[in-house]
Amino acid sequence: MYEFKLTPAYCLFNGIAILEQHGAEIMFIVENLEDVVLQGRLRRAFVEYLEGLAELKDIPEFFKREAKIDFIEGSREQIRRCVSGLYKAENETEQAAVAVIEQKQKEAAAILLLDSILHDACKKGATDIHIEKNIIRFRISGALEKQIELQLERCEELIQRIKLLAGMNVIEKRKSQDGRFVYGTAKPIFIRVSDVIVIGEKQETYEALVLRLLDTSRIPLNLNLLGFNEEQLLKITEFEEFKNGLVLVCGATGSGKSTTIAAMLVDLELKTNGTLKIISMEDPPEYVIPGVSQIQINEEYGNSYDEALTHIFRQDPDVIMIGEIRDEKTAAVAVRAALTGHLVFATLHTCGPGEAVLRLENLGVQRNLLASVLRGIICQELNFIDKKSNLCADVSLPKKNFAASLKEYFTEEELDERFEHCTNYSEVLSKTLLRFEKFDSTKTLKRDWSGGVFGQNIHKQIG
Repeated sequence: MYEFKLTPAYCLFNGIAILEQHGAEIMFIVENLEDVVLQGRLRRAFVEYLEGLAELKDIPEFFKREAKIDFIEGSREQIRRCVSGLYKAENETEQAAVAVIEQKQKEAAAILLLDSILHDACKKGATDIHIEKNIIRFRISGALEKQIELQLERCEELIQRIKLLAGMNVIEKRKSQDGRFVYGTAKPIFIRVSDVIVIGEKQETYEALVLRLLDTSRIPLNLNLLGFNEEQLLKITEFEEFKNGLVLVCGATGSGKSTTIAAMLVDLELKTNGTLKIISMEDPPEYVIPGVSQIQINEEYGNSYDEALTHIFRQDPDVIMIGEIRDEKTAAVAVRAALTGHLVFATLHTCGPGEAVLRLENLGVQRNLLASVLRGIICQELNFIDKKSNLCADVSLPKKNFAASLKEYFTEEELDERFEHCTNYSEVLSKTLLRFEKFDSTKTLKRDWSGGVFGQNIHKQIG
């Protein structure tokens, strides 16, 4: 009754089964003996299972011994025979104990399932994992790809496991929650979890989770490798040389804003050779940047952007990076820091320089203040064709009469005309045409570049 069990579906899918178990000693039969990743998952799950059993009363002593785990190679038919005998009826007098054991077995299965999903996501280079109803999808190269379809019961167990790891209230299923946890030890991945309640087609409610995977151990790419052209890189270098002011990196979610701004900080740190004090405020830090003092913002515990900035000023910074301008307080923090003689980099969810100006104005920033501190805006978007990413960027600098022109009201398009634009649209278009030289390029491009500010500019060039 205390035996470790795996679901038949998991065994048949992975080519694994339990051949025999004696307390803390277990032997698995595997179809592929070289699959060390699968063996590692099973080892961790069995050890955690034994640790859970140790908390129960009257557990036999031989379950408390040190785990001994072996693997032997077997055929598919042998595994099928083992799977067919996985579950047997228990004596009715043991129902209460069986319920506890079954719960432990479900937890072990959820541990294995989550480990498998996270491993596959990292291996495929996914940035996000979407769990909705019983469908698991990965965001790879900007597009969502369906991976697996689970039984509803298995999916509920998986969600419970994720919520537990992320520090969420596992009982609460009516309110949205946010959490985070770290996966892996050798190369840890920081995982940010968002849990929302969704209404289904039949007015039923269910939980939908999105896991953002952040590899905090990686160093950002060199600016020269991100996709900017030479002229744009020169403009960005000018931004880095300002002694004070505000530089914005804009774009939609998943457009690479964090990578660009982190690469700029790396470049700035290398050029100044540690002579500048650079501090970043992020929620959470997506990269570990040598030479930069990184502060994690956590408003749930009172560590907000404006609260952190009060203490940052006492750290005598030269450069400040604000992870994201998302509300009036954060916008005020960015402008305040720029006005007090600091060079400030920040990200903003807009798609053009004119829209960025209007957005900051909507967040309470006065035009005359913005005009006095704004040094430049980088607007970017990632387009994926043939599963290869292309950085489409517009590096914009305010024109000389920018401050005077802001005294009047302008539309977004009119504000765009108050900037000098440096784009790489033609280079991206040329590379894309080469990929599709064997196809009907024009039709293909019009379809794949439809929508978005940058796509509209490409349309103008291909007619």
